Amino acid sequence: MRKTTKKIVAVLSLIAIMVSAMSVSALAATRNDVKQYPVYVCLGDSVASGFGLPDYNRRGKVLVYRKNIQGSYGNLLSKDVGATRYYPCGYPGFTSAIFRYCLTDNYTPREWEINQLQNFSYNDYSPEVLNRERTHIRNAVAKADLITVDLGVNDTWYSTIALVYEIAKYGTVVGVDPRKTLAEELAIYGSWGTVARNAMYYLAGFAENPQLWATFWGWWVDNLSTYFLQYQANFDAIMEGIFQLNPDVTVVNLASGNSFRCLSIIPGVRSGSLKLQWMDKPVQVDLPFVGTFTLPNFVHVSENPIANVTGVMYDFFYEPIRQAWTVKKPGQVYYADVTDYEMIMKNQITIPMYEFMSMDDSAFNPHATLAGNRYMADKILEVLPTR
Repeated sequence: MRKTTKKIVAVLSLIAIMVSAMSVSALAATRNDVKQYPVYVCLGDSVASGFGLPDYNRRGKVLVYRKNIQGSYGNLLSKDVGATRYYPCGYPGFTSAIFRYCLTDNYTPREWEINQLQNFSYNDYSPEVLNRERTHIRNAVAKADLITVDLGVNDTWYSTIALVYEIAKYGTVVGVDPRKTLAEELAIYGSWGTVARNAMYYLAGFAENPQLWATFWGWWVDNLSTYFLQYQANFDAIMEGIFQLNPDVTVVNLASGNSFRCLSIIPGVRSGSLKLQWMDKPVQVDLPFVGTFTLPNFVHVSENPIANVTGVMYDFFYEPIRQAWTVKKPGQVYYADVTDYEMIMKNQITIPMYEFMSMDDSAFNPHATLAGNRYMADKILEVLPTR
């Protein structure tokens, strides 16, 4: 009797799962039957801005924002949902802290983050510009019928590189002229050379200042706690800010694509030797009480764990808080898994630093291709209700 009962329960469970799956499939919206939203706001960072797409690149600037970039998922979705008013609010380089500042009161990002945001943007994101865009974002959110929220990737790599720059300020390198502005460095040494110079200064910052090691490590701990733990607090505040401005709006939270999944040390492989020479000469740093120290010519690396580790961190810190809002606001907040979008960058020598960011597939460019953007738009449609 017990065996029979178990079989019946198993069959019923299987039927329930099949019915559930069929129901989800039946309710998934398409371009032809999705509910229409007259006012749509695409809120996010560089992926939301359409970075790297042909219409973006033709404008001749690294930073393009508040523009309707043809072929971006926001542009495509605005047409699919019948939006008569579309607000593209994708800002390359923005972190969750910056969006929290834009959407809430009584919050100020850390000073060094503001400084590095200006450095990343060649001083385009000045405090005056941030205040202007803060007003624009709030006005757009208040009018929206539909908002997509796509942010968080910058919190992982951008904040770490910003910290590298802070520590590098304390280093000097033997036989190398002091660093100039970012634009001047790029003009003189190119992307790879500037990355190498900053990496060497970072190492020198540690090697030459042992009395500051406790401070440096304190910064790392502070950095991790801020950007892997406080992201959840930032995201909650962003969502609360959105609903304070617009209580009835529909929101779709997007999952983060793993920006580091194509990261390689040498082309096509995930192991090898990393050359540590500058102008074909060994790199030297000055050590107090020791003298000049020469770095090794090569560093041998094995399987690169960055992609897997980053994916785990996203799953642990990022996705649960985004999905939780579908429970807090059922039928009003949705979650779209867009993690598998096709990236422009494919197995290149890539180092995630400001100077090595490219607008094509020649270096670090983890943004979506045209096909990737269409994929993201379709994934968003699938979670929205039908008409």
